[in-house]
Amino acid sequence: MNIFKSVPPKPAALMLTALLAAGPLWAETIKIATVTPEGSAWMRDMRAAAAEIGERTGGEVQVKFYGGGVMGDDLRVLRKIRTGQLQGAVLTSSALTGRYPNVLQYGLPLMFRSREEMLFIRRRFDPVLEQGLRDSGYETFGFGSLGFARIMSGRKPVVRLEDARGLKIWVPDGDDIGLRAMRSVGLAPVQLPISDVLVGLQTGLVEVIVTPPSGAILLQWHTRLRYVTDFPVVFAFGLLAMDRRAFDRLSEPNQAIVREEFGALAARLDLRDAQDNMEAAQALKNSGLEYLALTAEEILRWRQAFTEIYPELVREAGMSRGMHEEIMQALYDFRGESGSG
Repeated sequence: MNIFKSVPPKPAALMLTALLAAGPLWAETIKIATVTPEGSAWMRDMRAAAAEIGERTGGEVQVKFYGGGVMGDDLRVLRKIRTGQLQGAVLTSSALTGRYPNVLQYGLPLMFRSREEMLFIRRRFDPVLEQGLRDSGYETFGFGSLGFARIMSGRKPVVRLEDARGLKIWVPDGDDIGLRAMRSVGLAPVQLPISDVLVGLQTGLVEVIVTPPSGAILLQWHTRLRYVTDFPVVFAFGLLAMDRRAFDRLSEPNQAIVREEFGALAARLDLRDAQDNMEAAQALKNSGLEYLALTAEEILRWRQAFTEIYPELVREAGMSRGMHEEIMQALYDFRGESGSG
């Protein structure tokens, strides 16, 4: 009798072999929403980061991006994060003000005059804001610059502040600081989610938007516009925010991988904004939009109108006055100014 003759494997053994061959027995799925259109360069970068995380964690962490705004506007997305339907989102800064108002510190109108100023302030204060968001329940991986937003209009050119009065100016849902700022200088803001802006421009519900050139191209808003007021109004940035509860469920090695890959993603987007916006500006000109230059006198009038209301905006938005004053003093030092702006 041959005691070494083959014995048919039992069903349980076959099942175990199949499971081991298929990959990990358990995986954490991270579902992330974004309004970024499918097929865009930004979406390709996000999916590449997701693939790297899946590979480097041996399939233990699976990241799924839901693009094109299919999960709804920022408010709906945040509700889905709270209930566990989503684990994160790519958001504008204003979306998280309810949890951490200081995320708006960079978003005061006409605060930065150049990219160099913005980078100088961010090197010092990005870690402070990231820690504040972490303490508020969101793991973030670095801010991705979207560039400087500019005034863009369809019906009439906007050069002087008076030109904007009476026009319907879009403000994103949840951007309370933008809403307050517009009203404080006598403008007429209209709040809409990003997904409704194109329809708003088509129907006349919105006549003026404030967005970086890359955003106008990416979301096809430029097809309803005629003029670009060529000076930086506000610095726009986005961030990938993940629910801390979901992040904390990951093992420490997998947390490190997710942090590294999403951090690299944010850094790529951050570095690319200048080139993207330069190319987008040329595309706007090629499509027929007229760029409007402002005199030094007009720029000064715009700056004075908004800087005068900074204390009011900081107080009403619930931002830290101390942090605001620290940022402004750093700006004055960078400019070699005395502190009067």
